[in-house]
Amino acid sequence: MNRNIHNLDRYDYELDKKFISSYPIDKRENSKLLIYRNNKIVNSNFKHISNHLPKNSTLFFNDSKVLNGRLFFANKNNAKIEILVTDKNIPRLLNKKSPLLVDAIIGNNKKWKKDEVLEKKIDDLIVSASKNENKVKLEWNKDLIFDKILSKIGIIPLPPYLKRDAEDSDYNNYQTVYSQKKGSIAAPTAGLHFNHNIINEIENKYTIDFFTLHVGLGTFKPITTENIQKHEMHSEEIVITKQNISKIYEANNITAVGTTSLRVLESIYYLGSIIDKQKKEFQITQNVINKRIGISLKESCEQIINYLEIKNINELKFRSKIFIYPGYSFKVCDQLITNFHYPKSTLIILIAAFIGDDWKKVYKFAKENKYRFLSYGDSSLLFRR
Repeated sequence: MNRNIHNLDRYDYELDKKFISSYPIDKRENSKLLIYRNNKIVNSNFKHISNHLPKNSTLFFNDSKVLNGRLFFANKNNAKIEILVTDKNIPRLLNKKSPLLVDAIIGNNKKWKKDEVLEKKIDDLIVSASKNENKVKLEWNKDLIFDKILSKIGIIPLPPYLKRDAEDSDYNNYQTVYSQKKGSIAAPTAGLHFNHNIINEIENKYTIDFFTLHVGLGTFKPITTENIQKHEMHSEEIVITKQNISKIYEANNITAVGTTSLRVLESIYYLGSIIDKQKKEFQITQNVINKRIGISLKESCEQIINYLEIKNINELKFRSKIFIYPGYSFKVCDQLITNFHYPKSTLIILIAAFIGDDWKKVYKFAKENKYRFLSYGDSSLLFRR
């Protein structure tokens, strides 16, 4: 294997700010759609995506919903303090009541003294924040669960590269129309182009299914190592059902709607190789892709279904740190629907693994044809090489 494929600079390209969309277009379904297939690239429109998918494909969507996870307080000198809730257990914390300890990133931390209690008041609701070792302690004066507190005082966390504050329209625009389960601090943005009509049209032609990966802080974590293999991935929670596994087992062709869905699908293959009826918790490690797994995808699915049946459960939660980079052998996904990603990111590296060095040709074409990049940008349908 060419060691140069692990050099971070190989996944760099020039991204002028004029290509970064700070806002979505008025109708999400009117985004441009770039199609890469058999080394060829063509232009289309996202509303026509159902015409470009293989006839026998099964599409998998990530139904995670973005939290209002940014909380703003002011210290006694009126300096703004931001608390971004990043706790990996956030889906379970949402139903908890005061007080609550959470993992968080603190903006303007140097202005927040160790013993200072911050307060935010909205009508008769008072929420306080204090430092508690490496966590933030949140308390409130009402008999409300944390989810309701976030709904009242939290702000949706837009990606930092948009360089603007969230506006009222973002609470709709930065959620997929099929989002269901709260837990992400970033949207699975490939799904932002779908409206209900497109989903209905696809469902009439193809098989579709939904699972959950709660997008964590790792989405924004830059790669700082020259050798990409040394980059440390964050662990993300995945929730799958017996139906998911059955549909993967039955599928002849699989399309991942977004890089998060692709990571779920590929993680499921490895889950089947480690699942053990004596265990309750499972994690796909970052280096699992370097291990030889001597089972097929169908055998992996059979192992998972067998585990679910023995435990008499329909749903399984596990965590994954899977890092997909060039040299990876895909086990599940045939097509990928995805946006255009930041240079030197884990996402652009995943694209390079999926279509090889042709990612450079795809991104050059996109810029020449004035595609919009990143979260509120245009879309692509990539057929794996």
